[in-house]
Amino acid sequence: MSERTQATKRSSEDAIVEAHAIYTPLSLSFYDFAVHGLSNRFVWMCPTSKIFGLYVRHLSPSHLEAAVGTGLFLDRAGRSFDRLVLLDINMNCLDFSARRLRRFDPECHEVNLLAPIGLAVPPFDSVSLTYVLHCLPGPISEKLVVVDHLKPLMADRAVLFGATILGRAVNPNGPARALFRLYNEKGVFNNLEDDLASLTEGLERRFTHVEIEQHGLVAIFHAR
Repeated sequence: MSERTQATKRSSEDAIVEAHAIYTPLSLSFYDFAVHGLSNRFVWMCPTSKIFGLYVRHLSPSHLEAAVGTGLFLDRAGRSFDRLVLLDINMNCLDFSARRLRRFDPECHEVNLLAPIGLAVPPFDSVSLTYVLHCLPGPISEKLVVVDHLKPLMADRAVLFGATILGRAVNPNGPARALFRLYNEKGVFNNLEDDLASLTEGLERRFTHVEIEQHGLVAIFHAR
């Protein structure tokens, strides 16, 4: 591995650690209210119900949640699971979600989605990638390597679905502009160059069927 490649890898790893450092036990205790209760509707202009709809429509009994957050959508989707696997780079998120979802007996793995995922498990019928891409470093073309890492874990007819906050070719209101500046300066977001066209093109190169809708500043997608 060249020095430049090693430096790039270290930079990406540092950016991921920085983006996830905000998810402490304390912050996770009010995350749902702050993000899904307030920011989605009033800042990102995409009611949380739009994201819930993805889960209601596409969850399968054999599901992989890539970057679980607080587990809110799985908790309230009204579905049961034969097999539920949770992935996240942050153990606080995994612990918080595992407690919340303990009735489903989830299997948890600490995983960096930007690296190959070495799980020896049967493929899943649904995989979700919700509010992940806008946190990852680099342009959309580089961020979508996470999809390349998830595809080997998907069955032939499986669905990938999720949502991400766009930062380019959008019309943010005042609070959104303020949070964009703050979150990108702090490394929580890395999305100032993320746009709908790049996301669409990247998913269409990887899947035969792609549907994307934009609600406010949020792109909601599913692909097979």
